[in-house]
Amino acid sequence: MPRVGLKPPLPLILGVVVVLIGVIVLAVQAHHKIEHNMGRHQHIDAFDSYMKVLPGFLYQNKPYTSDRFPLPPFAMLFVAPYTHLSRPDAQAAWVLTKAVMIVGIFMLALSMVRRAGGDVPLPALLLVCAGWFFPVIGDVQEGQMNLLMLLPLAAGLWMAQVETGWGDAAAGLLVAMAICIKVTPLAFVAFFVYRRRWRITGWLVAGIGVWLFVVPAMVFSWRQNMAWLGQWAHIMLKPYLVHGAVKFSNGESIPEFVKRLLSHSPAWVNKPHGLTEPHYINIVNLSSGAVEWISRGILLILAVGGAWWARRSMPSFRCRRYVMEIACVGAFMLWASERTWVPHYVTLIFALMAVGMIAGDAEASPAARGRAWGALGLTAFFMLWTSDIAKVLGHNGRHYVNVFDVVLWSSLALVLAMMFSGYLPAVADRAWGGKAMTPTATGGNVGEAIHGS
Repeated sequence: MPRVGLKPPLPLILGVVVVLIGVIVLAVQAHHKIEHNMGRHQHIDAFDSYMKVLPGFLYQNKPYTSDRFPLPPFAMLFVAPYTHLSRPDAQAAWVLTKAVMIVGIFMLALSMVRRAGGDVPLPALLLVCAGWFFPVIGDVQEGQMNLLMLLPLAAGLWMAQVETGWGDAAAGLLVAMAICIKVTPLAFVAFFVYRRRWRITGWLVAGIGVWLFVVPAMVFSWRQNMAWLGQWAHIMLKPYLVHGAVKFSNGESIPEFVKRLLSHSPAWVNKPHGLTEPHYINIVNLSSGAVEWISRGILLILAVGGAWWARRSMPSFRCRRYVMEIACVGAFMLWASERTWVPHYVTLIFALMAVGMIAGDAEASPAARGRAWGALGLTAFFMLWTSDIAKVLGHNGRHYVNVFDVVLWSSLALVLAMMFSGYLPAVADRAWGGKAMTPTATGGNVGEAIHGS
């Protein structure tokens, strides 16, 4: 019978020790990096950029004028304490806090699998770690906020499996917190609505109001928070959500991939001796409007296809299908974003765990287990090429890897492994403990086919 909860076996304890040692090393490196480059007028990483601009927000009420701080005012509250430290010390302290985030996210994702009656065998768990390693390293080294967003998101999805009144309240508030740090988890609002979890949805909407409006207003004043929110939305949301404009063409989301493939937009830019040298991979040169509509069409097809795949009711979240569906939503939010790079793919931890569950599950078909092992291996292999090993391909090796989107194809392989999981419906929908689910008022009998084989 699978283990449930957060009590880790010896391999996971050793893993935590390795994470702690690794993060300490990265913190020392980060401190040295900032200290060495402080006198130079250049971009070092995202967190250091925040340390430069945040004092202007916090002490002078400066407005949002660019995307140098691309997050809503609520996110300032998590970073503001670090402004009291020197920039090198702040960077090291921020990296050290990532250890808690990494371990917490990993354990919550694994626990969700076990709560659903599954488990991830050690060989698959090693492939999960290999596939997750480079996005995590990228997030830490580049001073990103993705892990900060992912921790409350993972905690909220974990709490949703409690399936009590207080559990639903905590789930809604935690997922709302993740949304108010970075917008992309909004996809989970659609998931809970689609799954008719109205109590979670209600708390989620209330939580967005609390985290986005009430809490920042208590710190910055209502007037200042509303002014900042309006400026931030105008810079970060309106161009993409209203006009469909995609700012970048060198990222790893579907809109960015389509933009560099179908329009004359640079896939990457080299700057030898201060000169700008753009490189292109486009096969046609469509207008920006056409590219935007093609991107929207692809995302719409994927969303409709996902809704059809998940069309049956789900009486309990303590089942394998919940684990797979939230993993697919997590992948989709990466695909749909206007700006997605390798560090953002830390969210793939849900998909990696779900596919690891299938790989070691005797109740999945042999063919499905084979596909799961293949997807895990492919992801680990492709993620390796997002590191400096890509330099074996030449001076532009890293660029080649990025523009052909190996992380996007990895995530697609994981999603396909879940969509064709080979589970019998009674297994996919069975709540942990083996009790068969019964028909509910919200949908048909779970004995009907829901997953491919």
